[in-house]
Amino acid sequence: MPFLRRYLFVLVAFTFTAGCTTAELAVDLAKKYKKTQDEELAAEAAKSGTASVVARPRYKVGDPYQVAGQWYYPERDLTYDETGIGSWYGDEFAGRLTANGEIFEPSLVSAAHKTLPMPSVVRVTNLDNGRSLVVRVNDRGPFVSGRIIDLSREAARLLGFQKKGIARVRVQILTDESLRLEKLAKQGEFPLFHDENKELPKAIAAEQPKVSLSARTTRASSEKPKAGQSSVELLSAARSGAVLQTDPIVTDLWVQVGAFHSEDNAQNMLAKMKALADGRISQTYKNGVLFYRVQLGPISDISAADNLLQRALQQGYGGARIVAE
Repeated sequence: MPFLRRYLFVLVAFTFTAGCTTAELAVDLAKKYKKTQDEELAAEAAKSGTASVVARPRYKVGDPYQVAGQWYYPERDLTYDETGIGSWYGDEFAGRLTANGEIFEPSLVSAAHKTLPMPSVVRVTNLDNGRSLVVRVNDRGPFVSGRIIDLSREAARLLGFQKKGIARVRVQILTDESLRLEKLAKQGEFPLFHDENKELPKAIAAEQPKVSLSARTTRASSEKPKAGQSSVELLSAARSGAVLQTDPIVTDLWVQVGAFHSEDNAQNMLAKMKALADGRISQTYKNGVLFYRVQLGPISDISAADNLLQRALQQGYGGARIVAE
């Protein structure tokens, strides 16, 4: 029933805020969704006689879910590698539970992602300045169209876009590290990122999660986890100070409205989109399979990309997103 109440809440909120822009509505609904979740947890805590939020971390992929009319499909994707716009969230969520039952601390390096398992490990690269950082995913979000990852305040600071608020980023899952964290989580261990000169703390679950150890992925991977490494060794190179400096990459923004196995289908889609904007067809390989991507642009300004994305979404292209190339 708590699950049903959350989505009834989102539906009612959507009805009464129809005058807002899509982005404003998504932000508002995400905050209200989080507030409702916190209120339910507080009620549970009151019944048990404790007033403080108690961490109950667990490994989680999750079922499909809907926020502000947009469906998201969590998946154990061990080949994830995407570009787009990154944002950050901070103190207003401090002390609250993350989507996998940990307590959010904005001064630690962490991130929220819409579909990746929790916890996972990703490398986030700020394409604008070349800074790259390994980040631990333990929450869901951002629920704003055109954003692919929400970083903690500390992660955004280290990547150099805390003041600006957004940046063009590349997000790549680190397969070995993610598989190790998955194994540890299923054993009830949740090592966290911390300051470089301190030991990495571990949050121990109150009871060992009852999850299947035979979780499958629809994405093939030849990577295998290496045995024999402790949780401290696992994350020793991924602490909050370990920023890798690379060369900045000049990118254009594109609104990608679809990806097809058939070039003819891609050409037909591009012809339909002519009234909306000029575009191109680009090729990419995913797990050895060739895809033809229909992309509108190029666009140099994030605000303009947001506007074009909203227009594509309003015309029914629900899978449209912003990419940086």
